[in-house]
Amino acid sequence: MRAHEIMKDPSKKLVPSGGSDQDDAAILARRLSFLELDETDARAIRQLCTKFAGYMTEFAEKFYSHLTAFDETAKFLREPERLARLKQMQQEHFESLLEARWNEDYAGQRRRVGQMHADVGIEPHLFLGAYNQYIQICFRHFAQQQGLNLELDLPWLLPLLKAIFLDIGLTLDAYFLQATRNQRVALDMLLRANTELRQFAQLTSHDLKTPLATVANLCDEAIDEFGDQMPQEASSLVRKASQGVFRMSTLIDELLSTVGKVDAEHHGKVRGEELIHAAAEPLRGVLQEKGIELRVQGPLPAVWGDQVRLREAFFNLLANAAKFIDKRPGLIEVRAQVEGTRCQFTISDNGPGIPTSELERIFVPFRRLPMHRGHPGSGLGLYFTKNIVEAQGGRVWAESEPGRGSRFIVELHRSPDEAEIVRRADT
Repeated sequence: MRAHEIMKDPSKKLVPSGGSDQDDAAILARRLSFLELDETDARAIRQLCTKFAGYMTEFAEKFYSHLTAFDETAKFLREPERLARLKQMQQEHFESLLEARWNEDYAGQRRRVGQMHADVGIEPHLFLGAYNQYIQICFRHFAQQQGLNLELDLPWLLPLLKAIFLDIGLTLDAYFLQATRNQRVALDMLLRANTELRQFAQLTSHDLKTPLATVANLCDEAIDEFGDQMPQEASSLVRKASQGVFRMSTLIDELLSTVGKVDAEHHGKVRGEELIHAAAEPLRGVLQEKGIELRVQGPLPAVWGDQVRLREAFFNLLANAAKFIDKRPGLIEVRAQVEGTRCQFTISDNGPGIPTSELERIFVPFRRLPMHRGHPGSGLGLYFTKNIVEAQGGRVWAESEPGRGSRFIVELHRSPDEAEIVRRADT
């Protein structure tokens, strides 16, 4: 089957590449048409067979001499027997290129070559670099054999160049197919993992909290029934045990709250100043007791997200700042900066600061700085904050210098109406 035959009848069979036979034939026909490859080109390329006769061995030697000069490709060519076999296969590959018979066997062979490259881990940029040698070696040989007269030689050289690009496209099909297949597998694994994780969370919530509730009830009953008969120290220990159980139950709730999918139905416009004031309200007593001023530099922009979860995230950041401020008067300052359709909230404090080496680690669950281990807490607040913010399509990070306080920056989407105003202004 010739190129012009394929283009006239795209229903002729091709080696499957993931679709139907007819689809594959139509794809090859479109490629030949786009590259303007036809039977005239095929005849011109076949005439080059005589010009390259006797050069095939030298061609393969030069081709692999280039590949073995680079560590990235040389690691695939260390075995002498394998290298000799590949050189022979390269000669056959080049010969079939010059035969210019663009049929189902040709396309299938090129795709198999691409699949072998992909299977052994040869990156696409290395593959393309190797094909660059095809062009350089062929054109140099052509020029050395008879000089290079563009007017006379273009009828041979241009078809050869187009055929090489056809080869590249067919071979790359395997890379794209493998990438798509790997992506599907990864997505399937992720979906299964999320489903299993949610099921595990539901079972864990019941299995862990039920005995905790039993222990808490027994502690309360012991105090109610025998509190008057207990020594004061024993009664105090039982109460501490009950409080510990309550904290453990709360910790389980917090851990499980991070499991599951984000419900976009709860997203809406959240006014910035209302969000900060609502997050700070439970901390009023702590701020007053420690002599900390909360300074909100308004106006703050409206953002788009889950109001309840965002309030929890900002509460964690404000509570974290209030907990570790070590001087009077203390100061927590909240300000916002708008950048296009996104905005950044900055919560800064005049606390002890965080070592630069710890800035990335503070968002790891249960990670606590040595200087903070005397303070109460589970080491989960910043982890939950990061989880919540990223679930809203945002990001959070910290900046700090020891002794000069800390800054936590939360970047979120602006509300759609405000974002639309920005887009219109830009256009």
